[in-house]
Amino acid sequence: MTSSARRRATGIGAVALLIVLVSTGYALRSRLEIAPVFGEWWQTAFGRDTGMPTGQDMVATVTPATQSRGVPGTAARAEVRLDPRRQQLVGVRTVAVSRQSLNKTIRSVGVVTYDETKLVDVNVKLDGWIEDLYVDYTGRLVEKGEPLFTLYSPALLTTQHEHVLALETRDELRASEDADARSYAERMVASGRDRLALWDLSPDQIAALETTRTPQRAMVFYSPANGHVISKRAMEGLHITAGESLYQVADLSTVWIEADVYERELPVVRVGATAGVTLDAYPGDRFSGQVVYIYPYVEERTRTVKVRFELPNADGLLKPGMYANVELAVSAGAGLTVPVDAVLDSGAEQVVFVSLGDGYFEPRAVRVGQHLGDVVEILDGLDEAEQVATAATFFLDSESQLRAALQGFETAPDVVGTTSGSRERVDVQFQSRPDPPASGSNEFEVTVRDPAGRPIGDAEVAVVFFMAAMPTMNMPAMRTETPLRHVADGVYRGTGDVMTPGRWDVSVQVTRAGALLGTTQLTVVAR
Repeated sequence: MTSSARRRATGIGAVALLIVLVSTGYALRSRLEIAPVFGEWWQTAFGRDTGMPTGQDMVATVTPATQSRGVPGTAARAEVRLDPRRQQLVGVRTVAVSRQSLNKTIRSVGVVTYDETKLVDVNVKLDGWIEDLYVDYTGRLVEKGEPLFTLYSPALLTTQHEHVLALETRDELRASEDADARSYAERMVASGRDRLALWDLSPDQIAALETTRTPQRAMVFYSPANGHVISKRAMEGLHITAGESLYQVADLSTVWIEADVYERELPVVRVGATAGVTLDAYPGDRFSGQVVYIYPYVEERTRTVKVRFELPNADGLLKPGMYANVELAVSAGAGLTVPVDAVLDSGAEQVVFVSLGDGYFEPRAVRVGQHLGDVVEILDGLDEAEQVATAATFFLDSESQLRAALQGFETAPDVVGTTSGSRERVDVQFQSRPDPPASGSNEFEVTVRDPAGRPIGDAEVAVVFFMAAMPTMNMPAMRTETPLRHVADGVYRGTGDVMTPGRWDVSVQVTRAGALLGTTQLTVVAR
């Protein structure tokens, strides 16, 4: 062979190889485009080479006749059926709805504050100058009647002189025969005594003035209450005016704690309830307080309500400004409860999945009440002793919504005569060979049994494969229907075509004389 002939043969071979590679790549690209995203992900995550079930093994059976009873605008849901093997695979567990005491512990953080009913402001009712200061620093403990300061007041000094003059006049007129004059003198003495008392002079000070008949240039003023000085403005030489605050005295024998309680917990908080209080300053010590007041408004930023607790503080351990941990044990009677993880809360509605037996789970809207730790109160939607799913509920919910969404996206093959009323629970099992089915010809097998487990051999069985339209890929909806014939013992077989790889919705319809016996739906991923 000449060199030119060899070159021509080599070129032809290279072109042929290139054509084969391009064709293979195009075929693979077509398979990737046809297969829905979810199906490819499912096959990648749970393929047979991982040892996990694939295709129809892992997908729930769903009966579309029952829809969740949600409020308008919420996600539609359909009834789901899982056989025991699938329930074990996804970890579904059920518990009974129980009636129990609705005991709850509300925990909050609060701040120790003064008992406002035991705050006293010290001021005088006249102008003057402070001369001697006896209580001269903030925080000092004072007792009722203890001297605070002396005050020089021209008005007070003048009034003392006038009162002494009235006393002397009264004494002179006692021997007078003029009754009106004696009465007037007595009234002048009483008037002066009242004026001094209104200026907060004590009875002993007034009595001393009347006894000695000597006015005092600077008068002593005393503490009106027991407590600690929490504010002080008084100082020696200070000029003060009537009503000016000089001290604030707080009695700390009782204190308040004001804690924030979330508005959803407020209905069970009652005035008079007892609370336990702990403080970081005294680890291991527990104090007892009582709810004395619930504020009448909600803090808009935090959505909380302030609750006031009163605590005795005879030893002075509780100091205003301390942070406190408050635990309030409350009871709201008795009611139906389920575990918290049994309720799916979307905000607009709360849904639980009720076990109806034979692997059927019905999505049901409920109305919830108080959250009580790891359980939640059910106000409406469930009856006592009903079984609800408490694990893998997100799997049930996603499959339920997916089935309902597919039914609403494009009408899937419906079963003639299907109603939402009561129906016989016929057990319908579907298998394909190969499993999962492949693109092209496949053998389908369906086993039909009545609720007692007896085979049904006189029914008409059809298997419908349906793939919704995918406008973004310019693909129309696809549908194939394969009738099956009875072989033996309730087993029906037939051969049907799967048009393309990808995710298919499979509907198995079982009828007898035009009447529906049962139906089941599942999803498979064809290869």
